[in-house]
Amino acid sequence: MPQHFDLLGKELNNIKGLKQNPDATGFFLQEVLRFYSIAGTLLTSDICLNTSSTVDGRYLTHVLSRSLLEPYFTILYIFDDFSLMSARYEEQKNTFKDNYRKLMNDLNAPVWSNFMTQHGNNLEPADPTWKNLKKLPDVNTMLGYVKNHSGGTLNYLYPLYRITSFDTHGRSLGTIFESVFGKQCNFPILDIEYAIELLANEYLSLYNTLRTNKLI
Repeated sequence: MPQHFDLLGKELNNIKGLKQNPDATGFFLQEVLRFYSIAGTLLTSDICLNTSSTVDGRYLTHVLSRSLLEPYFTILYIFDDFSLMSARYEEQKNTFKDNYRKLMNDLNAPVWSNFMTQHGNNLEPADPTWKNLKKLPDVNTMLGYVKNHSGGTLNYLYPLYRITSFDTHGRSLGTIFESVFGKQCNFPILDIEYAIELLANEYLSLYNTLRTNKLI
């Protein structure tokens, strides 16, 4: 088990015991638990998590890694400056509101009436005033704002995010590449174990900083 991921695991019971308030800190704590669950499943699986992985392995590891990277960037952005934490969490909430409004607009179309009759009572209605809200910057912009716990920039992670995003939507299938480029092509296989260790290190550092500042 990677070193920092193992250290994060030793804090897991303490994290679970903390009150998860409906604010930026609660968002962070729940995402750490989600990260540990997904990353831990990958690390204990038989799937190769380095650049020697097969294409079939990449289909799984890249998709799951992408689901961990975007909230990771968001959390670093929210907590990069504690004086801006509340305002930036509002941007996260506004992004959620906008996406949820679009979801409900789609599902409330007449063609999905049967689905909504069965499941609509499990969905909260969207507020029609959720428009023109200040949302999160795009990932590339967010990475320009934030630094890791050592003070270094994280822009180098953007290609990792874009590769996993491209893979997530099934756009890297070999037949498509061959059809487009007229030949068989390669596509990067990323070192997912290294990425997991990197995220675990940052989450552990932020967790300790929030405890030190009595924010959790």
